[in-house]
This record gives sequence, C-alpha cells and structure tokens, in this order.
Amino acid sequence: MRTAAAIIGAGPAGASCAYSLSLKGIENVLIDKRKIIGFPVQCAELVSRNINQFVNLAEIPSAINQKVSFMDIDTGKNLYRSEGKGYILNRDVFDDYIVKSAVKAGTNLFKQTNILKINADENKIIGVRIADNKPIEINYDYLIIASGPKNSFDLRGNFKQGLKNKSYIFATQVRAGLLKEEGLDSTICYFRPYIPYGYGWVFPKGKFANVGIGIEKPRTYMPLSSSLNNFLNEIRNKGLIGSKIYGKTSGLVPVSGLNNLYSGNIALCGDAAGLTHPITGAGIVSAVISGNLLGGYVAESLKTSKNLLEEYGDELESIFKKPLSAAAKKRYELYPQMTGADNIDKLIKRLWPSFEEYYE
Repeated sequence: MRTAAAIIGAGPAGASCAYSLSLKGIENVLIDKRKIIGFPVQCAELVSRNINQFVNLAEIPSAINQKVSFMDIDTGKNLYRSEGKGYILNRDVFDDYIVKSAVKAGTNLFKQTNILKINADENKIIGVRIADNKPIEINYDYLIIASGPKNSFDLRGNFKQGLKNKSYIFATQVRAGLLKEEGLDSTICYFRPYIPYGYGWVFPKGKFANVGIGIEKPRTYMPLSSSLNNFLNEIRNKGLIGSKIYGKTSGLVPVSGLNNLYSGNIALCGDAAGLTHPITGAGIVSAVISGNLLGGYVAESLKTSKNLLEEYGDELESIFKKPLSAAAKKRYELYPQMTGADNIDKLIKRLWPSFEEYYE
C-alpha cells in the first residue's frame, strides 16, 4: 500500500502526530507492534496539569486516576514539599483515546505489526502482521519514528550521528497497596545512596500506588532488583505500603537529551527523539507537543511540496534543547557527588527542578 505519511509507534507522540495529520486531511498509517494500545504500561503515569493545553482531559475523565497537589522530595535527611499540581493517569486509557481520535479522524491503524526492515532509499517499510504472519509493504512520502526510547531500525546512513539515545535510566516499578486510609495528595521522590544515578518514587493511584526506582546504567553496577528490594523494604517499614505486590513492569528512560530530529524525509518525535527530561524522566507532555508539531510540518510539507522538517527541528530545539541540555549537564556534574545522605541533601536543590536553586 501507499500512504503520504507512515508513523511507527502508537504512543502519545506517534498518535498525536497521526491525529494532527488526519485533522489536516493527510492520509497516514499508524503502526504498532502491540495488540492492546497503551498496554503494558511502562510509565509512572504522572503529568503536570498543563497537559490540558494539548489534550483536553475533561473529554476523557476516565484517563485521570487521581489529582495531586504537591511533590515531596525525601533525601533521607529532610523532606521538602513544593507545589506539584498534576494528574496520575490511567496511561492505557490516555493512549487509547488519542489513537481512537486519530482513527476517527482518518488514520489507518495497523496493530500487531512488526517492522522487519526500512528501506529509506526506496521510501519503503517491510513488516509482518503478528496474528497471521502476513507480510506488509508500505510506501511512504514521509516517515515518522515514534517507537519509544530504543530504536532497532538501521538508519545510520540517514542519521550521521546515529539514531539511538546515548544513555538510559533502567526503571522498574510495582503496583502496591497504600496503607494510609486518607490516601496521598502528593507524589514522593526518594533519593538514596542505594539508588545511584536515579531516584525512587511513590505516585498514588487511589488506594494503590506506582512504586519504583530508576538507575542509569552502566554508570553504576547496582543491580536493579537489589535497589528495588531495598526501596520497598524501606517504605514498607515506614508504613506507607503493604507487602502485597499487584503487578510489575519495567522500561527504559532516555537521559542524554535531544537526538538528531530529522534527516531527509524522516523525522523523530517523543522518546525516540530524546525528549524525556534527563533528571525527572518526564516525557508525556513533550511527546504530545512533538507529535502535534511534527504532524503540522509534515502536512505543510506535503501540501507545498517543500520539505519543512528542518523547520520542525528548529522549532522543537527552540523549545527543548536548552532545558534538556542544562538538565543533562546537572545530571553528570551532581550525581557523582551524591554518595551519602548529607551530600544528597546538600545538592538536591541544585539537581531537582521543583527548587528555585535549580535555575540559578
């Protein structure tokens, strides 16, 4: 088949791009290897309330599990509270809504489809449907890669400095029951020596919570399982969560800043573009922003027969390059010094963006 734009990855970035294209009357195909969009959830699910500038959550109340008002930072020595108005999402509902909006607007969705090869010279994707092993061939005018943090596509000849993110946080998370009857109105981030080059979190979801840790590899050789067990034992001893685990997931978070954003008629958005914050790991809002922007530029490129991906790259860099670069610099300057509770407490205000000192 032939399409004006092919999008690989039906997460918030790819789905937002597809929706933007369809609203502008551009034929597009959205490809994802999963059977169920939004599942499994590999995300702590926190977004700031400014998400409503880009996705009106009032239209999908079931996507909001809980509102939070504060963010607490626990250094092991002190607890710091700041305003942290946000939502804990039901991420599967959120993702599914954007995809269904795109399909309703005209997007052609290919689920359960593996990409076997991208022939960039011929503008061709070769894939296979997982359900019946049926081969699929798609010719495109523009290709959007929104396939998450780790790309396996061999496009090195197109992207001179490579396509992959350079470093990652390896994250693992469980769903646990909260013991506090009144619940939590805050997210809690924990900084501990046994969670090097990362942090732990408790993000409430009603009577439950997303509880996890993230560690950058290979800057540390701390086993992920040991770090998680230490963290779970600590917060259980504090009486915050119960002993039963209701599910476990894991994933990667890019922390190296922006990648190359385009080459020829190929462009990246979301995690594939390195749009996660190198300190916090936040990336949902930036994924939606990048997808919306890219959809607009690809649509205009097709309508004017002029490739505008350079303009897309320039605009995205104007929004994200400076803050992401600054965060990456802080990450590699400050984390090596955070070897004990005293040092963590001393440096945390320069490391974490909810503190005024972060911006000095």
